[in-house]
Amino acid sequence: MDAGPRTSASAGGRAGLIAAFVAGVLLVQQLPALPPLAVLPALLLPLPVLGRWRWPYAVLVLAATLTILRADLRLADRWPPSRHGEDVVLRAWIDGLPEREFGDWRFVVRPGDRDLPQRIRVSWYRSQAPLRAGQCWDFTLRLRTPHGSLNPGGLDYERWLFSNHYGATAYVREASRCADSDRHWGVDPIRQTLSDRLHAGLPQHPGLPLLNALLIGDRSGLGDEDWRVLRESGTSHLVAISGLHVALIAGVAFWLMRWAWALWPRLCLLWPAQRVAAITAALAAAAYSAMAGFSLPTLRALLMLLVFVVASLLGRLSSSFITLGLAAVVVLLLDPFAALAPGFWLSFGAVAAILYVVSGRAAPATPYRGFLRLQAVLGLLLIPASLWYFDGASLIAPIVNLLAVPLFAIVLPVLLLATGLALCWDVMLPLLGVCASALAQLMQGLAWLVDHLTWAWQPLTVNGFSVLLAAAGVLLLAAPRGLPLRVLGLLLCVPLLFPPKQSPEQGFRLTALDVGQGLAVVVRTKTHTLVYDAGPAYAGGFDAGDMVVAPYLRSQGVRRVDRLMLSHGDNDHAGGVAAIRAALPVVSELGVERPCRAGARWNWDGVQFRVLHPDVALVSGSDNNRSCVLRIDAPQGSALLSGDIEREAESHLLSTMPDALAADLLLAPHHGSRTSSSEAFVHAVSPRLVIFAAGWRHHFGHPHPEVVARYRALGADMATTGVEGAVSVRFEGVGRPVQRWRRTHRRYWNAPAEP
Repeated sequence: MDAGPRTSASAGGRAGLIAAFVAGVLLVQQLPALPPLAVLPALLLPLPVLGRWRWPYAVLVLAATLTILRADLRLADRWPPSRHGEDVVLRAWIDGLPEREFGDWRFVVRPGDRDLPQRIRVSWYRSQAPLRAGQCWDFTLRLRTPHGSLNPGGLDYERWLFSNHYGATAYVREASRCADSDRHWGVDPIRQTLSDRLHAGLPQHPGLPLLNALLIGDRSGLGDEDWRVLRESGTSHLVAISGLHVALIAGVAFWLMRWAWALWPRLCLLWPAQRVAAITAALAAAAYSAMAGFSLPTLRALLMLLVFVVASLLGRLSSSFITLGLAAVVVLLLDPFAALAPGFWLSFGAVAAILYVVSGRAAPATPYRGFLRLQAVLGLLLIPASLWYFDGASLIAPIVNLLAVPLFAIVLPVLLLATGLALCWDVMLPLLGVCASALAQLMQGLAWLVDHLTWAWQPLTVNGFSVLLAAAGVLLLAAPRGLPLRVLGLLLCVPLLFPPKQSPEQGFRLTALDVGQGLAVVVRTKTHTLVYDAGPAYAGGFDAGDMVVAPYLRSQGVRRVDRLMLSHGDNDHAGGVAAIRAALPVVSELGVERPCRAGARWNWDGVQFRVLHPDVALVSGSDNNRSCVLRIDAPQGSALLSGDIEREAESHLLSTMPDALAADLLLAPHHGSRTSSSEAFVHAVSPRLVIFAAGWRHHFGHPHPEVVARYRALGADMATTGVEGAVSVRFEGVGRPVQRWRRTHRRYWNAPAEP
């Protein structure tokens, strides 16, 4: 009679230990720096006094210790900052499929030298070399320590490099092929052969990029427009090989083998059909994961499936949620940094939601209703998750996926079968072409939807508490009908509609974003937003408007840009403007297309904005000297944004309006170049804070030491965006608090705020 309670208590204990392990891993990921290994044994001192909590606490400490040890080893594999920019001669093999875009190669190498990072992400600009997976090359690489822009709401590039085990980035200076040292064995050469056959058999086919993505995990053929369509339709997960695809292949293999094995009763007596089918499903999933190159999302999904298969074979599948928790522990044991990827939480969250819906507590009357309920719950759960991770959500995703997921469940196995037949017999290539055409038609249909349903994608930023409330609300709505107060689930979703207010109540807030060697500044008053310059953009590479400015605006709850002001047309100031226009409505623009002129003024919420330069008296000279200079005044303080003006424009300002230059904050002219910040101009402004918009260790060498010395002589505080990350100053009350993002929000994988 006590078996039930004991079983429940045992399950509860296991759940507590699993939660403790996951918590231990997550706690380490929040640290700004790793603690010394010598202090870790001290964490066990409280064990004797914790009573029944001692085992969960011990597991938490164990998980944290293992994560710290792994993180310490990974950080030790990084190329040191002291050797940043050093040219290194090495022999290396191409790991994975090289990516070709806009005439440039991007690929990963594994050097044979143990003194170098194990994995290096390499760019080879304007090269026509025929790169293939497994090739050996003798390279001269310019190695860089992992470092990237760091801004609120933006991509943490250093975290991405760290979690994907890249110890350095580099670009090719010289290269030559090794003699007879290529690696023809392993998964990647097979994937390369398959990719070559697909390109040869279906040259320039519009469905080929999607075909490559689904078969071998090669998404390099999908362009920005493709990703926009997938994102706004809520179908990005159908392209990235992960849990859904692995589960589909495993499910088809399980059903086929169970049916085939049952045809021979004697075999069933020797070995049950269900067990054979489970093993077959695991093998099929492993083979498909290998075709995808064992990418991190695919490997995570495979490990999850293998844990369920092993639990089933051992007869330990009594609690699916406990098994799912064990799968999370296995994944984090092998790779504790998987917790840094959104895909980890989306995958396990989706499986947990599926288990919740199909469990007895929420079981529907018919399979058809069960499918509808499952798709509805997953679609609704995807909305708060998408808001949290991607600063927006597709409102049509639940309906689109209701049709797309079953379609993919049919297409994917057929696609794999057609590929296998086409590889064996070229006469079967037309069958593969039919599949590619179907995928192309699917993409065209999705593009038509998002282009005509302009409201489909809603950009919105929410906080974590609102996301948790909304997720709980969706699960409450999906609970059995007999549960009282289910309608409260709708109320729990309401906070998503009211993002937290980020604008100042008075005065203004100025943020100089870290866009590398370039400039982008956001100024916010109570009800208005000004964007001064948009940062650089490079074809097929970094676009500050898309990757820094727009995410920052969304993270601050900005719904529109009231004025987009470009100081001048150079790429490092105006390159990202198209991405900003595409991301948010822009009410008005000033500069370049609509030239700004000295004397223009406006008032927003009691804050005065005044254009000081250029005027009609200075229409010649360089573009730099025609930069728009903007002065901002509020009772709480003043700021001067000077664009790229040089000594000529500085002299003009000193002669025409010397009394209008003094300011509390100065955005240093021309990134701190030696051609600007003349001694007279520096003294006329006399800023308390100077911000240099310059890239970290950029070859231009900004800010110049002579310029830094001039400001230091005045006693001014100084900050460089490439060193400090985004620099935000609040002119809202008494004092001017300064926030340096790399210092205040640093994690242990981020480089320190050092020049």
